[in-house]
Amino acid sequence: MDMLLRNILSIFLITLIPGVEVRGALPYALGVLKMQAWQALLVATLANLSIAPLFYLVEKPALAILSRWAWFQRYRSRLTVRSRSTLVRYGLFIGLAVFVAIPLPGTGAYTGCFIAELIHMKKPLAIASISLGVLGACVIVFLVSVGIINGVLATWF
Repeated sequence: MDMLLRNILSIFLITLIPGVEVRGALPYALGVLKMQAWQALLVATLANLSIAPLFYLVEKPALAILSRWAWFQRYRSRLTVRSRSTLVRYGLFIGLAVFVAIPLPGTGAYTGCFIAELIHMKKPLAIASISLGVLGACVIVFLVSVGIINGVLATWF
């Protein structure tokens, strides 16, 4: 039981790392830790779903600290322009959910929270949209990690 608890804690903490999130934690849990698929998926999903509510607890002080650096101000300005035009095209709720669901670095829950803040999206709506995107990302990463998507693509090509 001690080893399972340690594995669960490590997957939870890995999922909370910005840029890594479920994209790194789920393959690690399945490949390195050899956790059962349902356990790994459950822990990584719950951890990733907790990011948006946790972000909104610390957003104001974190943004105040980060705004002191010029590189962050440039990043914020560029992200604001790009995210508004993209999200308006698809609708804010669905656009943000799709953005968060894409399992690439820089498109996860943290960036989704940041974008929602930049476009002044209401927090309950933002959390719902980000959560929907997180669920999508978890499903995609899981299907790739267990080889289902790779198997389907291999039969097509």
